[in-house]
Amino acid sequence: MLCHQDLQGSNVLQAQREPWLAIDPKPIVGEPAFDVASLLRDRRWSLRGDVIGNRLELLAAELGLERERMRGWGIVHALHWGVGSNKVEADMVDCARVLAA
Repeated sequence: MLCHQDLQGSNVLQAQREPWLAIDPKPIVGEPAFDVASLLRDRRWSLRGDVIGNRLELLAAELGLERERMRGWGIVHALHWGVGSNKVEADMVDCARVLAA
């Protein structure tokens, strides 16, 4: 399916034609569980383990997606955005660690 790829808090706005509007997509073909990864690692809220776990449970229930697939994509996504040749973002590594636990 067509995925947004950057569906996170700052890219969801209240709108007039619909209650909510997702903006600034980075279109990619993938599975729906992949598209939830940005919401799992969204840093606009605390990335404490209980918050990430609550997000995972809520999204799985509301979207009807496989929790373990979402968790796996969340780990990959957090590491991809948090670790690079010249950077290590501790909060993203911690997010991956919490999801892997």
